[in-house]
Amino acid sequence: MASRTDVSACHAKILVLVLHGDKMLLASQTRYPQQSYALLQGSLQQGEQQHEAVARISQEQAGVAVDRSSIARLDNQSDTFSVQTSQPTQADGASGLKLLQGKAWDCANEVRLKGHEVDAVLGNPSPPLQVNEALLADAKWFNKRWLMAFNQGTAPKSPFSFFPGESSEARRTITSWLDQVKSESPLDLIPDVAIETGVFKYVLLVVTDTQEGRSKLIVRGDRQSGYHMDVYEKTVRELSPYKLHVAEPLGGGRIRHDDGSKAINIYGYSSAYGQAPHDLSAAIVRQWYPMYAPDKITVSYEGY
Repeated sequence: MASRTDVSACHAKILVLVLHGDKMLLASQTRYPQQSYALLQGSLQQGEQQHEAVARISQEQAGVAVDRSSIARLDNQSDTFSVQTSQPTQADGASGLKLLQGKAWDCANEVRLKGHEVDAVLGNPSPPLQVNEALLADAKWFNKRWLMAFNQGTAPKSPFSFFPGESSEARRTITSWLDQVKSESPLDLIPDVAIETGVFKYVLLVVTDTQEGRSKLIVRGDRQSGYHMDVYEKTVRELSPYKLHVAEPLGGGRIRHDDGSKAINIYGYSSAYGQAPHDLSAAIVRQWYPMYAPDKITVSYEGY
């Protein structure tokens, strides 16, 4: 009988956990229910080594090049491997406010946005995916905080049942990774985005965990708030149990959200706080609405 490592004599199925910073690649297999997302998976080919199969599956199914030196078997009881992408953080060396252009750069300067706050959102872009439609129905990058929120039932409502069954190896792998990357900071407990449907005012905010010295940008907006200041004050009340510092908004504007067509338009300005760099707000919203096509989340610096 062939052993586990005798790959020339067997075609064992392997699972591949592809990571890019704090994002995980999940895919919907063509042979499984279309509304389920899980890890990449494939079989070892004749004479193929396991690390070769991990790199091939990632490239063949999703068009993602990986760092072969990062390939690691997650445990001795399963053929599940983790691997990091090979894409550098920023090939052109740009960072901070230099990641913004045009009107977004102007707005960021006006509201005194800090470079590290921009880096946290735009500084590590996900590698583009080339989905092999013969093997996958779809593939997407999912941010760790969105995955945590979805697992807890606090992410935006969706008709998709993302995770595989609780008893599956893929589910255990996803849950184990989320346990490893989570922190004790309340920053990981609050949604990056909280918006409604319809048209409403929004603000871009930075919230800080003063005990850990960490912060993150969040987007807040709702139809009940008549003024941008109302959105801000409501957010301060919402986050008061977490003992986070909520600074004055880094600008604002309006959002038009049509969940039927899965489209979000961010535009306008705030008389009280100035115009937010909507491109940055849109980048945050795209991570929180992964099932919306990126080009359906648009920005405009016109209008009120």
